[in-house]
Amino acid sequence: MSDVGPSSHPGSPGFIAQRVAQWGRDGRAGPVTLEIYPTLSCNLDCSFCDTTDRHRPPVDELSTERWLRILDEGAAMGVRRVFVLGGGEPLARRDCPRLLQRITDLKLEGILTTNGTLLTAAIAHQLVETGWSEVHVSIDGPDSATHDGLRGRPGAFRRTVRNTCRLGLLARRAGAPLKIAIHFVITRNNWTSLPEMVRLAESLGATRIDFDDLIAYTPEQKALALSPHERARLPAVAQEAMRLAEDAGIATTLAHYARAPRPERGQTQVEGTGGKGVTGAPCLKAWHHLVVQADGRTSPCCVLAGSGGSVRETSLDRVWSKDPFLTAIRSGMWHKRPHARCGECSPNILGHEAAIRDALPDDIPRLGEPSVWT
Repeated sequence: MSDVGPSSHPGSPGFIAQRVAQWGRDGRAGPVTLEIYPTLSCNLDCSFCDTTDRHRPPVDELSTERWLRILDEGAAMGVRRVFVLGGGEPLARRDCPRLLQRITDLKLEGILTTNGTLLTAAIAHQLVETGWSEVHVSIDGPDSATHDGLRGRPGAFRRTVRNTCRLGLLARRAGAPLKIAIHFVITRNNWTSLPEMVRLAESLGATRIDFDDLIAYTPEQKALALSPHERARLPAVAQEAMRLAEDAGIATTLAHYARAPRPERGQTQVEGTGGKGVTGAPCLKAWHHLVVQADGRTSPCCVLAGSGGSVRETSLDRVWSKDPFLTAIRSGMWHKRPHARCGECSPNILGHEAAIRDALPDDIPRLGEPSVWT
């Protein structure tokens, strides 16, 4: 725990820790972050993706009107930031610009994750002119051969880089606060290119690169996993990339990979600390984060996406406060019994949750009985 005051930024551990503490003080609190998946459809065919719905037309997706009401309901509950991403490509849904507009109209921080190929000039102008916060662009190689090979579409790299360059240029010309980040999934086809990715990110004006682990369920995904020999060599490559990133002023998650090889994603032991209740909970997402799938089903995180109740006909507030699945997750975390799938979580997310736990105010152990928190 920490006595450090909360940051004003809604994504900071200090800010989120104070919202979590409201559960003990007030009996409940709304989520800080709403993560929405407008569609599971996608225009690419990434070999490492675990979203099978990308190969068929949209089915059971929420209407535009319901998505707009969900955003309104979230703002009324105290949501401060909205991630627009999903198992598919959010910009593949034609009404996505309307959702982005509503987020900025509500004065919420907006973070869009996209493969970049559908980031048109019109959308780029909208993002810059409305004060959009961040765009996370998925790029999995520093060249066409690597990226397009993983993304399953020739020309994807060229379109993504072109569109990202245009967005950055528009933002700089306008003096807009928009930030660009790169997301990169480490596979056996690209792990040696981490330094080159830093150079590409610098040329694109990115301020951060989120390097992330591959999670492998299918034979196609498992074929992309690093071998033991490659995993042993990865730290040296990560260290070189870290030095380049530091020189360029680019934040990264490379510290996770610069150390001795870690367990593969999916084999991680998710454990809490010696603290009581939330101070020792392995993860706090169920108290501050809500994911809404394309069909309205909910969860506290992307790993458990779609496991909870639906907001198709039920209010966001009621699902957040009364849904049996969310309640069970909170109870499990309180008692240091995480869900069986929590081992699939990204080390980037687990690290952020640990920082939130460390930032909890010192009076947390005295706040509320277990029934208040769960």
